[in-house]
Amino acid sequence: MIIEKPRSILLKHREFPNELRATQSFPSFGRFLLPLSLPRDMSIEEASKSFLAYGRAERNYARETLGKIRDCFESWILPVFQGRDIQSLTRSDVIALRVAMVDRGIGINRQYSILTTLKLFLKFCRNVLKLSCLDPDREVQLPKRPKPHVQYLTNEEVQRLRAAIPTHTLTGLRLQTLIEVLLATGMRISEALSLDRFPFEQGQKEVEIVGKGGKRRTVFFPEPCLEWVRKYLYRRTDDEPALFITTGIPRRLSRSDLSKVFIQLRRTAQIDKPLTPHLLRHTYCTNLLLHGADITFIKELAGHQDIQTTAKYYLGVDKRALRDVVNKCLDYDVPTA
Repeated sequence: MIIEKPRSILLKHREFPNELRATQSFPSFGRFLLPLSLPRDMSIEEASKSFLAYGRAERNYARETLGKIRDCFESWILPVFQGRDIQSLTRSDVIALRVAMVDRGIGINRQYSILTTLKLFLKFCRNVLKLSCLDPDREVQLPKRPKPHVQYLTNEEVQRLRAAIPTHTLTGLRLQTLIEVLLATGMRISEALSLDRFPFEQGQKEVEIVGKGGKRRTVFFPEPCLEWVRKYLYRRTDDEPALFITTGIPRRLSRSDLSKVFIQLRRTAQIDKPLTPHLLRHTYCTNLLLHGADITFIKELAGHQDIQTTAKYYLGVDKRALRDVVNKCLDYDVPTA
């Protein structure tokens, strides 16, 4: 059986007559092989390399998504199924994987992520590689996850956060600007760090970004947020196109550059919640909801693929609002003549 060559991968036929070897090395995943003829037995490790390549080239998975998939394989799927062929996996093996995770005290959300990766992998093996293996829809059951408890900052906590940042320094001004961008737009941190300075230097008040799952959306920047962006750019003396950059030799700021910064800011501002960029995203969505925004608008502004995701996280987040709805809208009285 001949595998169709992915359009985004360069292949050299003449150098490798017996196999198709990708000439492009994917970051963190190394080189992978796509055999010209599929063997009767294919190891899970070998198939996983093709799965990662397929995810990047054909499904356009984000780098972070690919990293999480790779971690699921390296941490659990490959060690538990040690050298097994994909065709030999049984329902008992899936149960053994779940037992191993339970015995190690792995949380439900982590179990869900690993088993979801396994389901996607098995679907790839069946539908793309045309291998005879477990039916993931029938044989891989996902654990039921508890309803997420959404934490967010109150307006008073937001003010404490703002007051704790020393904006007289360039690094402090950069942090203040990033905080204001996250609070004003609800962007994911990866989306915020991917912003370039050019639109703001041109006076734009809205920017189109590519979010999770390759979904495009327009992000709107209120004037107070833009004022901080202008202050920060005015202090910059470099030509780096990224909006948020490191000090010293300028390069685009990364998530790893921020973890310690948010830990220290949490202490300084005396916030008793886990202060992360994603907490600010929750704060944005919750603030909109509590001030009367329709949940369908919040879905679009947050860049959720499905309104059920928005509802799962934000409907019922404020008991006072729900109580007011009952008090104002529930009425069994019969009008009297």
